[in-house]
Amino acid sequence: MSASGTVRVRPARAADAALLAELGARTFRDAFGALNDPAELARHLAAHYGEARQREEIANPGWTTLVAEVDGVMVGYAQSLAAPPPAELPPSGAWLLRRLYLEQAWTGRGVGRALLEAIIADARRQGATMLWLTTWERAAQAIAFYRKQGFEEAGTATFMVGNDPQPDLVFTLR
Repeated sequence: MSASGTVRVRPARAADAALLAELGARTFRDAFGALNDPAELARHLAAHYGEARQREEIANPGWTTLVAEVDGVMVGYAQSLAAPPPAELPPSGAWLLRRLYLEQAWTGRGVGRALLEAIIADARRQGATMLWLTTWERAAQAIAFYRKQGFEEAGTATFMVGNDPQPDLVFTLR
């Protein structure tokens, strides 16, 4: 962070939708673009990261969308919601960490941890007893981060990038 930079995590607002759509698409592309078919990646980004889609997700009362800012600049975001986990996990109290993405320049600088802590606190306030997530089995940096934060591997799932099914690992934090 810059000398004066502090991480501020706050709920996303409707006015953030365009910036969040751009940040979401860019950070997803940065994380996975080189390892995916460009056409499938484009299909995925178009389906999940448009401004209207982000506005809907922000407005959905069942979702939590948090943004991380440093010196007033959005550098990351996280989204969660109550959602049943894969069948091998108990469904009671399950909360899904759907997304947690950062600008590459901010990885390893405490922003991800701040977002995760805020998502965990929010999920607990809403009655969650278990946070679960999926991450691509080839996402070594994300896997290392989640393990460092206390998540444990709990199974596998399939994640679609466009029409391309990809193997994900399921992690849980109780």
